[in-house]
Formats: sequence, C-alpha cells, structure tokens
Amino acid sequence: MNLRYSSLALLLTLVACDGSESSSPPVPASNNPSPPTTVSGGTFGEPSTTAPAEKLTPDTARAVAATLKASGQFKQAADILLSVGLSQEAGTMLADGGFEDEAFNLLAPKHNPVNDKNDYDTSAGGSIKAALIDETKSVKRQQMTINGKVINYTAQSGHLIAYAPKDAQTGKEDAEAAIFYTAYTRDGLPKEKRPVTFLWNGGPGSASIWLHMGSWAPMRLKSDAPTIPMEYDYEQPTSLPSEENAITLLDKSDLVFVDPAGTGYSTAVSPHTNQDFWGTDPDAALIRDFITRYNNVNNRQTSPKYLYGESYGGIRIPIVADLLLNDGTARFAPDSSGNPQIALSGFILNSPLLDYLSNCNMPSGAVETNYSCAGYLPSYAFAGDFHKLATARGTASAEAFLQTMRDFVNKEYIPTLAKYSTTKPATGNSPWQDFVDTQPGKNFLAKLVANTGMPESEWKSTPNIYPDWVQDHWIDGFKLGRYDARMKLPSNAPYAPDNYIDVAFVNEFKKYMQASVNYQNGSRYSECCDAIYSWKWPHRGSTGEYSPSSIPDFREALSLNPSLKVLVLHGYEDIATPGFQTEMDLSNAAMTDRVPVKWFEGGHMIYNTEASRAPLKTEIDKYYDDPRYSLPPAVALSN
Repeated sequence: MNLRYSSLALLLTLVACDGSESSSPPVPASNNPSPPTTVSGGTFGEPSTTAPAEKLTPDTARAVAATLKASGQFKQAADILLSVGLSQEAGTMLADGGFEDEAFNLLAPKHNPVNDKNDYDTSAGGSIKAALIDETKSVKRQQMTINGKVINYTAQSGHLIAYAPKDAQTGKEDAEAAIFYTAYTRDGLPKEKRPVTFLWNGGPGSASIWLHMGSWAPMRLKSDAPTIPMEYDYEQPTSLPSEENAITLLDKSDLVFVDPAGTGYSTAVSPHTNQDFWGTDPDAALIRDFITRYNNVNNRQTSPKYLYGESYGGIRIPIVADLLLNDGTARFAPDSSGNPQIALSGFILNSPLLDYLSNCNMPSGAVETNYSCAGYLPSYAFAGDFHKLATARGTASAEAFLQTMRDFVNKEYIPTLAKYSTTKPATGNSPWQDFVDTQPGKNFLAKLVANTGMPESEWKSTPNIYPDWVQDHWIDGFKLGRYDARMKLPSNAPYAPDNYIDVAFVNEFKKYMQASVNYQNGSRYSECCDAIYSWKWPHRGSTGEYSPSSIPDFREALSLNPSLKVLVLHGYEDIATPGFQTEMDLSNAAMTDRVPVKWFEGGHMIYNTEASRAPLKTEIDKYYDDPRYSLPPAVALSN
C-alpha cells in the first residue's frame, strides 16, 4: 500500500472512531454522469480505487473529503466523494481547488437539443398559457480560446417563468411572463466567486439580439461600423461574417442575455398580455422577477451579480438595481453552501439615456419647452470632423477635442443661449435673431461652424439643431445614422443607416441558436420595437407623456449599497443618446465623481467599431477586476 492509501486508511479510522458526521445535507448524484476524466491519483466519473465504496457512507465520505481538502488534496477529496456517488459535490470540490476542466466534466449539464414547438405571440395582446411552457433548457457544451487558453463553457437557452412576489394574503406567486434567455456559463468555476451578468438592450421594446450577436458573447457578427459597402446602398445585407469573439467577457463573468416581454421569444403568461408589462415600472419589476427566478433555479444566490444595459437600459437598469437592492436576498431560495448571498454588485450602462426630459430629441415637446440641445454638440463636432466638414479639431486627440467641446458648451454655448432666448415675441425678432446679426453674434456663429461643420445658415435660424435635421439634411444627397452619425446611405435608399444590420442579425441569430446553442423555434423573433408605441412612461409620480428619469433610482441604489460598482460607456458619434448629455445629467445630480463616463470611437453600439473593441474590453476588465472600481475612498466594501 502506498503512502497515499495509507493516509486515507488512517483518515477513515479516525473518522470512524470520532463518529463525526457532516451537517451538510446529501446532494443527489448527477442523473447524467460525466465520461471519466483521468487525473493523477484516480479516475473521475468512476468509483474510486482508494477505498471500497461499501466501506463509506455519504457522511463519512464528506468528513474524509473535508480533511483532505483542508490539507490541499482537492483531487483526492473529490475521488472520495465520487466513490459514494456524490458527483456534484465532487465537482464543487474540484472547482474550489482550481481544477476547472475536471470540475466542468462533472458539473456542466449534458448536450440537450430543444426544438420548441410553441408559438410565442409578441404582439401587444399576446400571451401563452402557463401549461404550455416547458422550462427545459437547451444545452450545448462548447470550447473557445481566451487569452491563448482553451476553456470549456456551456451555451444554454430557453424560457423561465418570472413570478411576482408572493401575495401577502394568499402566499401565491403570480406567473407573469415566459422570458426567453441565452446563457453562457463556465461551470467548472466556484459559483460564489464567479460573477453572473444579465444583459439587455433598450428600445423600449428591443430584444437583446444586438448585444448578444455583436458585443460580448463567445461568438459575434462583424459589421465593420461605420462602413456600409456600396453594394448595400439599396438592399440590406442578409448575412454578416461571424467569428469567435476575441474580447468576450466570458473570461470575467457568466453571461445571460435576456429578452423582455413582447420581444424575442418572450411572451406574457395568460391572463396577462404583453402590453401589461410595456411601461417604465412594470417592465422593471418584471426584469427584477426574472433575475430572482434565474438566481434561484441556477443556484446563483452567492454569485456576484451585475447588470448591463444599453440605450433605454439607462432608464431600466438603475430602476431594476434599486428594486433588487430593496428586495435584498429575501426572495432567494435557501442555499446550503454557507456563503453570503449577494443581491447586486454593480451595473454597466452602454450609451444610456438617463432622463427623457433633459434630452432635446425625445418626443416630449422639446420645442415648446425650449430645451437646449447642448448635450449633442460634442457628438455633432466629432461627426463633422469624421465627414471632413468641421475644421476645429485639427490634429487634436479625441480626448483633447472632447474637452475643448465640453469647455465651449459650458463656458460659451450655454451662457449665450441663456442670454439670448429663441422665443419670438408677437412682433419683431427673437433675442437670438437680433444677436446673430451683431459682430459678437457673427463671431459666435463662426465658432459653431468651425466646431461642427454645420452651415452658418442653420445655426443662424436656431441654436438648437435637432438630430433629425442632421440625419436628413446635413450632407446633400445622403442620410446619416442616428445611432452612428458616421454611417450614411444615399437619400433615396429604401432603408435607414441605423437598420443596416437588422436583417443579417436576425437571420444569423436563428442559424446560430440551432447550431451552437441547440435551440430552435419557428416563431418570429421580434427584435424591435413594437412596445414603444404602447409604452406607459410615468415613473415616480411623473405625468408627462415621455417623462421618466432614472436618476432618483440611481442615487437610491448607491445609497442602499454604497459599494456598488458603476460604469458608463459612450461613443463619440452617437446622436441618439449623446455622451455629453449623460455627463450633464450626472453633473446636475452631483454624481460626476461617483460615476465614471468613458468615451470610445463609435456610435450607439460602440462594440461594432473595430478600433474600439480592444479599448472597451480593457476598461471593462478593470471594472470586473478592481473591487474598488468607481468607489470613493471613504466607502468600505460590502461584498
């Protein structure tokens, strides 16, 4: 008998004499045992040869394994657990010891193709009966190379029913909606150390396809923004090249891409209909309920948790964060690990809109309320420089030019508009019209023209140039993108530059889900954005037609968890939700020092710009890696 076996025999003797038993409840053996994985000192997936199975009870095996673990012998401890059929516990033991590949073989679910025959009606009145919903998820085990290392992960997809909080009187949970999601998980890593990030697009009423297929998943579609080849001037591409995503976030976090009710394949559960959740408040509450359900079903109560929202996500995510933090862990299922449960660790906002009433392009009656378009000027300037219409930037770096534009807007543009109103009296000119005919007015117009490249005649008529004019009238013979003002098409093209990727993304998504995630469904995948036309906007007492702001929720979330990590990402040429407007909103809320805003080349979907992908990944890596990212020095970490 070698030394290892002798030590094991001694351990068994000591445990038997001591009579101690683990207080942990037994974990059932996997219904789908993994193929054997040969490692030193034993073969995982088969009964151990280090001790006859008949000599061990599960509790004795746990006690022996705990002793071996304490001395750093994780593989031997896992072997003992396997000998009595505790494969899940053995996998967890290996994960704790850093043996990811061996743990993955025991813990990851097996391949499971799902051909979902349900028809998911995503219209306003659409719903599905609860009895029709099968929550069985598709599974495909996959591999990819990250930073030169081959890693295993599982791709999973399907529906989970989101339930409202229990009724105080009946104790029942109301089934709200069958939410479609796709998850990518590295199942060989310890869950209490492995973050999980939930990702949404905006709209409102947009599915998560744009983030899913373009940004951080293991595979991505390459659209080469801002280039639209001439061959697509009059017809959208039906496909785009796909490739393994070199900057996937899977090295930092598990990823869950989620479609809200009435988008993708997500549908309300009758008697609810999709439009019941088409509103600022019901939408956020439903997202909270889905996250809670996902955490409980997948045992992620102890994992660090992050939210990632794009566009209208700037409204949705801070509200969801506030709801999650107010709930805390009260709705989490019991967890036997003994590790602390985590409600929320932080969130990232990609090209967010934080306040509808401060954005001059939102349909809130900007002309009547005389809101300033100051937040758009830096983005106009970058677009003008890209199209070689503006002259002010010269050889300045992007960050230097951005600071120049910040200074111009704050020190000259805003004070000038405050002094010279554009409101026209009953007779005569407006103060603005009188001003621009003076020499100081002409000098000011010259700066606007040099900074942006927009004609003097347009600035002379109004200091508030709206994005629709930029899109349709700035460059003769062309229309520009709102999401990315660098993108352009001939004026008579049958589609808008913003829709360049739409057909290809949906087509490729359908093929990808079947081939790489083992999921297929014959329903129409509703990518965007029927809900926006029926959206119920009021939030926190607001009464305007388009009036939600997430700033109060943002502030409250930070007060509920002062160690919440936050990050805002913006593209220079985004004229849908311009980054400087976000900076102004945060400044007005006295949150500038707490919320970092990082800028990158590109538009609304920054990740579609090749030059920005690596810098984006570098910044987001810092966010995940640094436990104090964005935190003021006085804040102590809570998790």
